Parts: sequence; C-alpha cells; structure tokens
Amino acid sequence: MNRRVVIIFVLVGILVISGAGYFGFATTQEPEPTPTPQTVSVSICDVEQTVTAPGNLVNVNEAEVIMPVTGRLSAVNVRVGDEVQAGQILAELDPVTTSQAQLDLIEAQDELNKLEKRRTALDYPRATDDFIKDLRKQIKAAKESVDYLNDSYKNTDDPLAKSQILAGLTTAKSDLKTLESNLSWYMSKPSDKDVAQADSELALAQAKYDLAEAVLQSLQIKAPFDGIVFEVSAHAGQTYQAEAALFTIGDPKALEVKANITEEDYPIVSVGQAVEVFFDARPEVTVTGKVERIIPKRIEGDRPLYNIYISLKEIPDGLADGMTSDTAITIAKREGVLCLPRAAVRASSGDTTTVKVWNGVEELTKEITIGLRGDTYVEIVSGLSEGEQVVTR
Repeated sequence: MNRRVVIIFVLVGILVISGAGYFGFATTQEPEPTPTPQTVSVSICDVEQTVTAPGNLVNVNEAEVIMPVTGRLSAVNVRVGDEVQAGQILAELDPVTTSQAQLDLIEAQDELNKLEKRRTALDYPRATDDFIKDLRKQIKAAKESVDYLNDSYKNTDDPLAKSQILAGLTTAKSDLKTLESNLSWYMSKPSDKDVAQADSELALAQAKYDLAEAVLQSLQIKAPFDGIVFEVSAHAGQTYQAEAALFTIGDPKALEVKANITEEDYPIVSVGQAVEVFFDARPEVTVTGKVERIIPKRIEGDRPLYNIYISLKEIPDGLADGMTSDTAITIAKREGVLCLPRAAVRASSGDTTTVKVWNGVEELTKEITIGLRGDTYVEIVSGLSEGEQVVTR
C-alpha cells in the first residue's frame, strides 16, 4: 500500500471518530424549551359601546320682554349683565300711557266694594230691634189716622169737606200700606233668588276688577323669571311701538347640549340613552345626562349629520351658552362580565372566533363566543375562563 493511500485512510478514520463523538454528545443535550409568548389575562370588567357626538351648549330658557302698548318709557332700570328676579320692574312707562288703565281699576274697585257690602248684608238681619219697634209705632199711628179720617168721612155731610177728607184718607191708606210693606221686608229673610242674584252681580264685578288689574299689570315691564339680562334695547325717553323687543332675559343655568351624530350612528341612538359630556372649558369635569330629543332632519352641509339634544343632570360653574363639548353616548353596556381587550380578539363577522391560549407549556387553539364588542373590551360569552392567558402575538 503506498503512502498516499495510507494518508487517505488515516484522514477518513479521524473524520469517523470525530463524527461519532459529536453525535454522541448531541444526544446527551436537553431540547430547548418553547419561548413564552406575550399574553393577556381573561378578566372581569364592564364592556361598553359608545358613540361620540361633538356639540356645544345652548340656553333653553331665554325670553324677550316686549313693549306692552305703544308709548313712551320714562325709566330703564337695568343694564346688560344685571341679575334680575321674577317680577322685577325692568322699565317704567310714562304715566300718560297707564292713566286710563289706572282709572278703570279704581272704578272697578269701587263697584266691587259696593256689591260686596250688599252681598254681606244678606247674611245678617235686615234691621235692628229698635228699628222694627219704631216702625211698628209708625204703623200704629198710621192706622189711627186712617180710622179717624174714615169716621170723619162718614159723619160729614158737607160735599166740599167730604171731598177734602176723602183725599186725606186716600193718602193715609197709601202711607199705611207702604209702612206695612216695609215692616214685612225688614222682618223677612232674603230669598234664594235674592242671594243668587247678589252672588251673580258680585262675581261679575270681581271679573271686571280682575280684568282691569290684569290690564294694568300687563303694562308693567317685568322680568318673566330669575335670570341675567342678556340684551337691552330700551332707552328712557324714547317712544316704542307695541310688541317691540326691549330686553332679552336668560337663565344662565338652563343649558342643554346640542350635538350632532353621523348617518351611520343615527339608527342606534335613541331617546333616554345615558351620556357623559366633556367640556373644553372645564376639562377636569365630566357631566352625566341623557339623550332628550333627536331631530330627524339632516343638517345642511357636505356631511350627513343629525342634531340631538342632551339634558344634563347638573350644570357646573364656569359653563355658558355656546361653549364646545364632546359627548359619549352609551349604546350598550355589560357589567361584570368576562372580557378581553379588543386587540386580543381577531375581528369576525359572526359571534364566534378562535384565540390562542398559553397553558404554560404550549399554545392551544380555542373557539370562543363573543357578546358585546365595546370600545375597549370585548365580552366573552363562552370558551374561556377568568385568569386564562390569551396570546396576543
């Protein structure tokens, strides 16, 4: 065997021995473990689906105070920004403008007083005992006069004297009849008809007085409710036509949110849904409320938007008409349910999907049923238990 062949055999042997040693060493090593994936725990939480709606505050209790009649203002008592109370006099009319109304009220008051006294008298005796006693004496005297004249007439033969006595007798009988009628009336009680007529006359007089008073009151330019003077268009010494706007009064706490929603959100927004409202002017404040009204008419513009109105449970200080707001309308909510972050659940058109679950050794595929898809979390109806680790990537 030549030298070259020997060298080749030696090299082959070395390679065989080296390979055997390597494989023998490799079989004694442990396999590398599967790396732990990134996971998120299945937990209990509240799942909430909301719709956002930008908007602004609007005042819902604002009113114009108008000129009641054509006339001249003698005084203006308030300025823009003044606080006023309901019934406070804002401006005064020239006395000439109100004189007729004042006169009508005085006349109505006089008539009412007279009829009130007449009606009150029906509830008491018509005369005192002394008055009745005196009236009876007058009747007795009148009867004696009639008897005397009657006897004289019978015993007189002279035609002229007899004629004179007859005239006196006729007058005496008439006087007696009047006195007896008066006694009967003073001693009797008023009839139901008398009371009904007096009540009717009194009611009519009261109605006339109330009307006269209302007319005079209407001529007083007053604040309709507690609030702030937003605008003043009135000036003392100026003459204004009836119905001219003099003041604008508003309640600064009577605020609602006027917001707008998209065409896509319109079908799922309904009256009564709970909302949370945030204000740029008060970023640290969150105000709760509810959807009060939905206007089924598209707002003019390029985008299909619809107005909604939101009532607020409270009005914090520092807010005013026109301030901007952002609103989160709660469409649906599940409290205390199994949940996962939305990012951990793959999108699916149905109610079921699959997730990878890490059991500490390997990843297992599980089919789950999902419920409400919230803004941040997804409700897990079945397929997972609290504390299980779902692979996120």
